[in-house]
Amino acid sequence: MDNRQTFISIITKRLTYLQKEVENFNSLNLTDINVFAENFYRDLFNLIGFNFNNTNFDNNNFAHIDLLDTVNKQAIQVTSQNDNTKIKEAIDGFFAKPENQDYKLQLLLISKDAKNYRTKFGNNFNHKEDVLDIKRLLAIINDIKEIDKIKDIADFLNKNVLTERQKTECSEVETIMELINYLSLNKNRRIIDRTVNVDPTNKIENRFSEHSEYLKQQYA
Repeated sequence: MDNRQTFISIITKRLTYLQKEVENFNSLNLTDINVFAENFYRDLFNLIGFNFNNTNFDNNNFAHIDLLDTVNKQAIQVTSQNDNTKIKEAIDGFFAKPENQDYKLQLLLISKDAKNYRTKFGNNFNHKEDVLDIKRLLAIINDIKEIDKIKDIADFLNKNVLTERQKTECSEVETIMELINYLSLNKNRRIIDRTVNVDPTNKIENRFSEHSEYLKQQYA
């Protein structure tokens, strides 16, 4: 697996995890995570190459949008809803202001997939491009040519999206296999003059009974 594939894999896993987390929190009416998502996606889009600010921290009233890039004339509403009514309300409300006519408006769906909308939304709004779900966002990121930018996004997601993992038998097996791999390298081997019981608690026998003889012959 090359570096680009590794970074894209990290990005895909983290954004998919966050999408499901938002969906599950919202199903319980725990919507505080949506507020976190505004700043999270602001920073993510800025890594892609935009210059977004969160309008909710501005004294002005920016109804129907959450992120605004005055440099690139771009506006985004961050939402968990994907229905036609929500989209049309955002479009009509945003473009009702004359000062917004030069902006491109997009809706970012943080928990649901975009639909095949048949509503004519108007204002040059193309739902195939302007309704962004996580799949479409991943396609945008995958199209980035600069490997350093993709690495920065992967690093950002690793720091900000914590996919908790409980210690399980499977994770213990992975640890043991990594240790075996480490010990199997010649540079890590040490020759000693005395006999040592390398498995005093019989973990090899108890946990890997089907392969115990092979493991002991190879590494004990």
